[in-house]
Amino acid sequence: MPAVASFIRLPKEELKELASAVGGDDPQGLAEFLAANGTSVVEFEEDGDIFSVLLPVLADDYDIDLETSENALIADLAEATDALVFILTQADQKKYLEQLDPDNFSAEELGEAHADFTEDEEAGAGEAMLAGIAALHQAMQEVDADHAVVVSVT
Repeated sequence: MPAVASFIRLPKEELKELASAVGGDDPQGLAEFLAANGTSVVEFEEDGDIFSVLLPVLADDYDIDLETSENALIADLAEATDALVFILTQADQKKYLEQLDPDNFSAEELGEAHADFTEDEEAGAGEAMLAGIAALHQAMQEVDADHAVVVSVT
């Protein structure tokens, strides 16, 4: 079953509550908290597992590090859930919005980066990674001084 990537715009004051919601015994705590307190800002149709390759490729090959955030919350979320979770902040937006313009990337180049990273050529991987970049770019535009976007892949 493909992994689902969600992009939820959340008021920044809710970020503190997010860690405690995730830290409980309920494995659905993250999804339930985000659904109750945030707004979905991107529809991502591809397999969300692509982000497990896309994020390291962006960091290593393009100097776009979205997994290191100003929020210490990231480490807490990573420990509390099996999901890939990261938060797009206004600092990320200022650093990376222009770099994440999908026009700066090609599906062919991304497919090669995917093959280098996974040591396996997968048909459609470049297109999926490009769709992931487009989703990140769109989500990044939803960030402001009072809101962050929580990206989770479950």
